[in-house]
Amino acid sequence: MADEDLIWELIIVGGGPAGMTAAIYGARYGLKTLLLEEKVLGGAQATSPGIENYPGFTFIVGLDLANKMKEQVKKCGAKIREITEVKKISREDKEGDFILETRRGNYRAQAVVYATGGGHRKLGVPGEDTYEGRGVSFCATCDGPLFRDKELVVVGGGNTAVTEALYLEELASKVYLVHRRDELRAEQALQNQIFKSDITILWDTIVTEFKGDNILNNVVIQDVKTKETRELEVDGAFVALGSNPASDLVKPLGVEMNEKGEIYVNAHMATNVPGLFAAGDVVESMKQITVAVGHGAIAADSAYTYIRRVQRGPLD
Repeated sequence: MADEDLIWELIIVGGGPAGMTAAIYGARYGLKTLLLEEKVLGGAQATSPGIENYPGFTFIVGLDLANKMKEQVKKCGAKIREITEVKKISREDKEGDFILETRRGNYRAQAVVYATGGGHRKLGVPGEDTYEGRGVSFCATCDGPLFRDKELVVVGGGNTAVTEALYLEELASKVYLVHRRDELRAEQALQNQIFKSDITILWDTIVTEFKGDNILNNVVIQDVKTKETRELEVDGAFVALGSNPASDLVKPLGVEMNEKGEIYVNAHMATNVPGLFAAGDVVESMKQITVAVGHGAIAADSAYTYIRRVQRGPLD
């Protein structure tokens, strides 16, 4: 531990697609680059049984894609520290080094790319985890084409749920929207669209269980007023409750976020805090691997420009 190198130019926090891409670009730019991941590299993609919308692969298992990215990070020369949780991020002054506290010691960096991602909000009911990837999905854009001409249920009542239900209607033979209230929370324009569609809205209804054999076959629903339950026979279920961005670490720095905790960035993936860049699912954007990869590249490029400017000082 005493020999651990704690001084870096660029540190990336988070080892998903955005973080690994940022590490690749940072190292290729010649920056002394370190990638910190509290678990193992891969991010949410590593748990996907199959990815069909990543360019270059008509189909690839998520873990295989993650391992290919990891090998490329190593080849480019960025250093990796897995099983290394960042417990706190602070700063000495407005444009000083960032200090990242970990069990290995306190790392210092001139710039940070924050790419910690975020998890999908779950219902927390029986069968949800059991059938994830086997009929239960949290991303219509990712998995919708797998359910073409099938009967589907979407759970939720906000913008995410209504948008996904409308998208899935173009693919599926039948779509149900299950919502626990008697009115939607989505924007009025989206509500107008869904009311004109053939989507069946099950008002005042919740999902209490996902059931099936090797794959999902039935969704148990309950009327919240009468408490009556029944089973809905479907081929797939999409839980569309939004995401939980892992942004708590940078809140003390004064990073601007939306009400969900997603970080605001500009076109250069820069936050309102100089030297701090964000990428991937933790920012306010589309939640896709291809998007995260683009974010990571832009963030590393912007970090390089920032670091060199700080090192060279202002122009005469």
